[in-house]
Amino acid sequence: MTAPRSTAPARLVLAPRAAGPQRMTLLAWLHRDPRYRALVRDAGQSGGGRAGFSDAVIIAVVAQGLLPGLFNLVQSWVDQQRTEVSIRLQVGDSEVEIQVNGRTDAAKLFDEAQRALRPTDPGNEITPGG
Repeated sequence: MTAPRSTAPARLVLAPRAAGPQRMTLLAWLHRDPRYRALVRDAGQSGGGRAGFSDAVIIAVVAQGLLPGLFNLVQSWVDQQRTEVSIRLQVGDSEVEIQVNGRTDAAKLFDEAQRALRPTDPGNEITPGG
């Protein structure tokens, strides 16, 4: 028996834009929060990435309840670095890509992801909570 999709883990692929020297890598920034140290890892040299984006692709598999905090951390890193991050979020069989930049409202990232996933599968709504 499979768990309902709303409780399925969220798989994220984060690709920061290489916009010059970084004061701190996104991976190091995310690892400052102990909740994400074991859940977020460097995917290594992925190759074949999108133009302008670094090879420093990060993979995370987290409980959906941790998404708002993770989005807040990504947004604060983007604001500090004055760059952007592409986030590919997969929950169950649904997937959405979100661009995070200096104009992104971190408080709305979770809602944006939820809305983007909902049209393809109404039972796939992601839920906040821990």
